Amino acid sequence: MLITRGLKSSIQRELDFFYRETTKSDFNIRYATKGAFSQARAKLNPSAFVEMTDTLVHTFYTEAPYKVWKGNMRVLAIDGSRLLLPNHPSVADEFGTHSFGPNADQPRSMALTSILYDTINLLTIDAQIAPYSSSESELMYKHLDKVEEGDLLLLDRFYPSVALFFFLTARKINFCVRMKEDWWLAVKKFSESGEREEIVTFKLPKKDRDKLKDYPEMLNQKIKCRLVRIDLGNGEKEILCSSLIDQEEYPYEDFDELYHHRWNIEEAYKLYKARIDMENFSGKTAWAVKQDFFATVFTMTLCAFLAFPVEEQVKKEQEGSKNKHRYKINRTSALRMTRDISIGLFIRKNIMKALNSFDCIVENTLEIIRPNRHYQRKKKPKRLYHMNYKQL
Repeated sequence: MLITRGLKSSIQRELDFFYRETTKSDFNIRYATKGAFSQARAKLNPSAFVEMTDTLVHTFYTEAPYKVWKGNMRVLAIDGSRLLLPNHPSVADEFGTHSFGPNADQPRSMALTSILYDTINLLTIDAQIAPYSSSESELMYKHLDKVEEGDLLLLDRFYPSVALFFFLTARKINFCVRMKEDWWLAVKKFSESGEREEIVTFKLPKKDRDKLKDYPEMLNQKIKCRLVRIDLGNGEKEILCSSLIDQEEYPYEDFDELYHHRWNIEEAYKLYKARIDMENFSGKTAWAVKQDFFATVFTMTLCAFLAFPVEEQVKKEQEGSKNKHRYKINRTSALRMTRDISIGLFIRKNIMKALNSFDCIVENTLEIIRPNRHYQRKKKPKRLYHMNYKQL
């Protein structure tokens, strides 16, 4: 529980405060040393946090009236990111080192991460972490074990391949993928045609037949996909390739809003990296890195789990309202409350008091929804975290 709360200060200060909270003391208490904590965490398998997250996700989709698209589809997205890791021999052994900087003379260890995200219910379903030398496509295929028949998968421009389209079709997984115009001849022709949409046919290349060896019935088939052109407000255009070829059930007008759902996974990464400070690791070893990573995923999933009914209540209260703007809960505040109630919820077992406190604060900490806002993305220098100089 201490690790899931996020150890952003020094280990000893976090320990002293943690025991103060758990014992209801007025002052910090020295119950355990940071050395004892380091020895204890060495015996804790990071997969424990994965199992906890899986339990939350299973419970959510079993018990909650979760939201879907078109009455029956979960809208899921996959995206990757990079993490800057601590400098430690175990990290270098497991994740490797790569040279960065203008002269490629600064060796650093990096990790590639990927998440499978429910873009409507704002829930992290699965997370993967791998060496920087891995590819996002490799991690994507690992996520697909958690994608179910009938789900709709949104992917960015760097994922599509004919083999992937065949694989998803064989698994009866719907997809909507943004395409690069200069990668595919069919896409280039469609883009130059000026048409809004077109049905195209793909055949599995011989070089990809091994990837479909578990689905021999697909090897000699052809699949139909739908290309859709969306003209963006900034003058650019995006070409989408989708398995949703029924133009009556899925009209052209649906696709702009549908693919816009993918933006929520970008917002999720902002929470992970800019709010929870995922790269601010509490330990130097590869074991500690994986513990912190999967513990952060658990915390984000728990927050979405607890915030779902509150968000639904806020939306219900706004029905019929004449206010100019709609409101939504503040996710940063919800994350903070998730940390604040964790001891009362899981250790003291004051479950109803903890949940009522969470609901009260989150429901009354709202922010305005301003649709169609567009800001130029500004690149900022990467924030560095110093292991030996922790914040107070």
